[in-house]
Amino acid sequence: MELTAHLQELRSRIMRSLLYLVAGAILAFVFFKPIYKFMSKPISATMQVMIRERAKRDLAEQSNPNVPKGDIFVPPDPIGPGEQVTPEKFNQLRTAILWMRSHPVSVPMVGSVFKNFPEMFLVQLEVSILVGFICTLPLIMWELAQFIIPALTRDERKPFRVLIPISIFLTACGITVAYCTLFFAMSWFVSFLDSFSSDAALLQNPADYIMFFIKMMAAFAVAFQLPVVLMVGGYLGLVSSKGLVKNWRWGIVLAALGGLLTPANDLPSMALMAIPLLLLYFGSIILVKMVENWKEKDKAKRASS
Repeated sequence: MELTAHLQELRSRIMRSLLYLVAGAILAFVFFKPIYKFMSKPISATMQVMIRERAKRDLAEQSNPNVPKGDIFVPPDPIGPGEQVTPEKFNQLRTAILWMRSHPVSVPMVGSVFKNFPEMFLVQLEVSILVGFICTLPLIMWELAQFIIPALTRDERKPFRVLIPISIFLTACGITVAYCTLFFAMSWFVSFLDSFSSDAALLQNPADYIMFFIKMMAAFAVAFQLPVVLMVGGYLGLVSSKGLVKNWRWGIVLAALGGLLTPANDLPSMALMAIPLLLLYFGSIILVKMVENWKEKDKAKRASS
């Protein structure tokens, strides 16, 4: 095939990939509410637990006999329909209002806050493009593979038939582990709210949370590609299964570095990154050995022919 034909094919596949991305982003934009609810569930669930715990603690403190009487809120008796408001009832309501003004609520304020009016649209657009790219990534990878594979020999195509499914599976595993890790990370970070005064509030900027969410997903998805990288290294002769077994201590160092580089930087998240990486390192030894067996078989076939 001539160079111009290759360029035309590349252009057509790029255009199709862009159409996939646009279509996926439009669908994600339409169904933004359930998508964002799913993405924000780690922080929203954590804050709901925090509110319940803070409310229980406040109720226990108010019921504590050691607390001075003047600091305990005694709600006034309810006024029934048609009941005349007596001076005593009026004084009870007045006392309750004055007490609430002098004792700010200790349950933290929770909500989303935007810095400017275009930010709501920009956050929704950013999430839509991200989700659209993730959903259409298999199609984009298919277009890329269909452009590259015809230029390879039959023996060179064998690794792609195995590496692509393994890479997709590991990416899905990494994203799943990252999503579960976010619950631990949010719980750890939000727990420091108790270190401040009782009127401390958390008003989260959705744009910042989405950026943190993307970093976590990307970090785990890339880290879980370790077996694929080692398999490619084995195919190219850069690493061997015996070398991986011999240098197993480097696997521990690699897992520790992966944990330290986790965007969350909290102990549960670092552990949930380091432990899978360590397991993936030792699992990669089997995969690299499998690649070495393939190379030996191909070498034997060439020698016999």
